[in-house]
Amino acid sequence: MANKTTKITKYTFTTPAAVQKGFRAYVGMFGAAYERAVPVLEKAAKNYDDYAARGEKLETSATSFVKDTRKTVTEFAAKRYEMRAAKVRSFFPPRAVKAANDRVVELETEIAKLNKKIVALAKKPTKKVLKKTTKPVTNVTKKTVETVKAA
Repeated sequence: MANKTTKITKYTFTTPAAVQKGFRAYVGMFGAAYERAVPVLEKAAKNYDDYAARGEKLETSATSFVKDTRKTVTEFAAKRYEMRAAKVRSFFPPRAVKAANDRVVELETEIAKLNKKIVALAKKPTKKVLKKTTKPVTNVTKKTVETVKAA
């Protein structure tokens, strides 16, 4: 193998000069950005009223769109509810529902009648005098003894 010789070049940096050059590049970059932004800002300032008018148009159209959407969604939800309620109602036979409702009415009238009776009975205090029997109960006892002996 042949020996290769490599040349090394040595750069010497002086610190104050390098820092100064970097600072100038930094300031130059912001200067270029400012120069590019100034025409855009001037154009935006000139067209501010135009932009405000466009924004107002968009605001009115968005407001009307939201109102229409609210109305449309409400109508859609009502239709969907009615459709699903009809499906649920279709599972129950109409005669059974009517018969159940008739039975409920019948029971309610019966409850009303019984409540009237309860109120009437509560108003009249019951005073029943028990009659005392003076006859001896010996006859009943003799009969029970005879039936026990017969068994």
